Amino acid sequence: MSRALAPTVAAVTAVVTLLSGCTDTSHRCDDRPEPSDVSGRRRPVAIRPGGGIPALTTAAAARAVPAAGPGATGTDRLLVRLQRETLLMADDLRPVRPGRCTGTLPTRAGATARCTVFYADVEVPWKVERTGTPRGTRPRSTTTPLTGVHTARAVYAAYARHVARSDADGPLAPRDPRCDRLPDVFTAPPGENTGYFCQDILWSCRSGDFDFTWNDLPVRTDDHGKVTFE
Repeated sequence: MSRALAPTVAAVTAVVTLLSGCTDTSHRCDDRPEPSDVSGRRRPVAIRPGGGIPALTTAAAARAVPAAGPGATGTDRLLVRLQRETLLMADDLRPVRPGRCTGTLPTRAGATARCTVFYADVEVPWKVERTGTPRGTRPRSTTTPLTGVHTARAVYAAYARHVARSDADGPLAPRDPRCDRLPDVFTAPPGENTGYFCQDILWSCRSGDFDFTWNDLPVRTDDHGKVTFE
């Protein structure tokens, strides 16, 4: 070998050696072991990703609460609507029955009333607001829950669907999803944390050394009272 070629060969050899070392480290991190020595608090209820009950459909809620019959008042029809919306918010078929509306239903745009229904014997209040409607059309109103109602079964199922949508092989992939032990039926203000948590295991790796941590996600409700983990 010529003297001029020797430095070039040495440089190439060094680069190959360096790349080989990076590849070995990467492979060590690819071979993820089962989680052990997980830091943080372990929640008590194990969740099976993708398992549990499916989300309640509008059609199922309509079958559970039949339409108001002939001669029904506007309040009767509204209470049917609120019962169905309560079932969809809870995302679980339980006994539901009408409550009552305070005063008469609003007749002008912007006016509101308070109505209630009962879900599994828990009173669920709603705000009903009259909206502006074009002349000649049926009066319309918006409904907003003042209290969200939920079941443990529905929250567990919602979290199972949540983790099932995650990347199964990525660094944030859920491992051993779990939740707090929730009451069978409970209420929570819309748009806030419920005070309960679900979780899975996050991992990180450096040069083949793995760290595992419980990743707590608050069980929240959106402005419509639906459960979310975002």
